[in-house]
This record gives sequence, structure tokens and C-alpha cells, in this order.
Amino acid sequence: LAGGLNTIGIVGTIISAQIVDRFGRRKCLIRGSFGLFLVNAIAASLFEVARNYSSEAISTAPAAVFMLFLFNLCYAATWGTVAFLIPTEIFPSKMRAQGNAFGITGWAIGVGWTTLVNPIIFANLENRTYFFFAGLNLLWIPIVFMFYPETADRSLESINAMLSTSSPLYSKMEAAYQIAGNGEVSATQESTLKDGSMIIEPSAA
Repeated sequence: LAGGLNTIGIVGTIISAQIVDRFGRRKCLIRGSFGLFLVNAIAASLFEVARNYSSEAISTAPAAVFMLFLFNLCYAATWGTVAFLIPTEIFPSKMRAQGNAFGITGWAIGVGWTTLVNPIIFANLENRTYFFFAGLNLLWIPIVFMFYPETADRSLESINAMLSTSSPLYSKMEAAYQIAGNGEVSATQESTLKDGSMIIEPSAA
């Protein structure tokens, strides 16, 4: 089973390589969250049926195992790769290594913390834990929609322009990107404010 799950994870990574630039980072994350929400909700429902109707346990087992494979496939195709890609794109060159290291550290802490907390959650919620996981994945959809920038097919200079706004909202980032001329930063001059934020002004030429 473990070998099969790892293999399906590789397939998901290959799928991610085909869709991450075609659909963009934001769409992959949003659709991935929705897919993971559905998988967890269905898995929780199957376990609930098996728990309350023991006669159905054997018939629901194949579907429950299928949900494990589907979860790995969906995760590897979206969050499993895109979450590592974004930190390498949003930081300027001089601090990209530190920013990416910070992202990896945050991921490692999250994985370690989850490993410690999961047994406690399962001990208290049992199979309903999957409903909890489904809710968390659903929660990420508005978070990504409102706050995550789109970095697909954009130069590092245009990403700097997009992040020049002090607002964390995606709509404001896109407005800053459009003002910068859709990445035509070669025709602009960069100036830095005292508070460290950057604005893009048209060149005098």
C-alpha cells in the first residue's frame, strides 16, 4: 500500500509539471484545496458508514482505499509542488535563498507538528477527523483567493512590481502589476520608500 501511494505521488508530480504553468499557481491551489476537501469529506462519510453499519464495512473498504490514492494524487499535483514553487518566485534575488529556506523551515515545522497532533485528534474525533481536515482544506480556498499572488509566466522584475503595494490583497497586487505595464519594468524606474516598500514610476525618457 505504501509503495502504491508513493507511486501515485510521482504520477501527481508529473501532472503538476503539465498544469502548473498552464493554469497558474492560484488556480492549482484553489482547485487542489477543493479536490482535497471532497476526498476528505467522502473518506469521512465512508468511515462513518462502516462505523455505524458494520455490515457495510467490507463493501466500503475498497472505496476508502481508493480515497487514499486519490488524496495523494490530488495533493502531489497541486499543493505538494506549488507550495514549494511560490517561495522561489516571490522573493527578490538578494534574499531568495533566505526566503526559500524560511519556507522549507515552515513546512518542516508544520509536518513535525502535524505528526505530533494527529494521534491526539484521531483519539478524540476518530473517523470524524477527516471532516475536520475537509473543513481546513475548504478554508484555504478564500485565503488563496484573497491573498496569494499569481506568479506564473511573470518575470522577477514584474513580480517585484506586483509586490510593491503595501496591501496583502491579491486585487491590489494585480493593480500594481497592471500599473507597471504588465511587467514592462524596463520602461520604469524603481524608487524605495523610507518604510521599505517600493513604488514604480514612469521613466522620464
